[in-house]
Amino acid sequence: MNKPMIKNLIICALAVTCAVLTVRLWFGNFLIHGLFPGEPVVAASPAHLRMSQTMIESAKMTVNFDGDTAEIVHSGLAAHEAWQIGARAISELINEGEHDRSGTLDAVAKAEIFAGDYIATQYSFAMPTSFFREQFGQRPGFLSSVFGDFETLLITPRHGYVGFYFISEQSDMFHAFTLNSWHVYSEFLDYFAHGPGLLWAHDFEIRSESPIGEQLLHANVREFVLFFFPNPAVASEGVTINGVYTYMDNARVVKFYPNNMVEYNALAAVQPQGTVSLASSLLAALDMLAADRVSMLTNGTGMPMNDTFLVGYSEGPAEGQWNFYFDYYLSGKFIDIYDIGTLNHAVEIRVINNSVVQYRRLMLNFYIYEVD
Repeated sequence: MNKPMIKNLIICALAVTCAVLTVRLWFGNFLIHGLFPGEPVVAASPAHLRMSQTMIESAKMTVNFDGDTAEIVHSGLAAHEAWQIGARAISELINEGEHDRSGTLDAVAKAEIFAGDYIATQYSFAMPTSFFREQFGQRPGFLSSVFGDFETLLITPRHGYVGFYFISEQSDMFHAFTLNSWHVYSEFLDYFAHGPGLLWAHDFEIRSESPIGEQLLHANVREFVLFFFPNPAVASEGVTINGVYTYMDNARVVKFYPNNMVEYNALAAVQPQGTVSLASSLLAALDMLAADRVSMLTNGTGMPMNDTFLVGYSEGPAEGQWNFYFDYYLSGKFIDIYDIGTLNHAVEIRVINNSVVQYRRLMLNFYIYEVD
């Protein structure tokens, strides 16, 4: 092989390497669990732990104190004292607690469970005990040997011990556990003696504003939708069809609707390959959402996008398909978007074979104003 040919091969190899590195720098971890198929996530891996933490912190907490209740929607949920006390208690339960009994969730059981002061965490979906245990403790099988999943966990200080009730509305069952720990019990008593009063806040009014502006022009919309293209230069300039701005290349189409909704669809068909795990599919959705959030922080007005929390997921109807639903929250307050747009949730993501095939999001910034 002559020297010019060797030189050309080296130049080609360097060019390909630079292209790959450029894409990876631009999209970060996007190639692993984003627009393109990724590998299944191994349990206890950093990615799997991030996924399970997202599921656990996507919740609503209710604090009941002396008959009064206050709700905390996931907005820096882990920073709340109620969450921190509960997390420490759960860790000790998994490592040192005991299963008390299981039973039907009837009126008698509810009267017992919801009596007295308590901190309850409620999920909008069935929480697998395996994800839960990985976040809070190391005793394998302690929870999963008793039940598979649950929607609500209620923790309450009783007479010298702490009671835990894992509640499953789907199976109409409860599973009671006990923890005999004086310092955890004392923490709950101290919290209910002084903490809950800090949760009752003033009334708020929520207002919304489009980051695009009232006048929808291709020039304004373009910088928000071209984020979805690995190489924005190859995307078309966009066309307007029935008031919908549309951009596409040979792999994807992105639309921006007059009702402030952006929609991404993959054009290439993703072939189902049997069972795909919830973990890897959720990571694909989270990576897409995280990358979009970064783009919104760096483009347009530069104002922060509303934070999101996972409110549910479903499987199918296609084989290997998972669907994820997220809502917005702001300063601990849930934002109801049902009368704003056509979406049922602020963000809806469809994943097939660990690849995002559809992504829909309401593009509005929300602001909270305190009402006197």
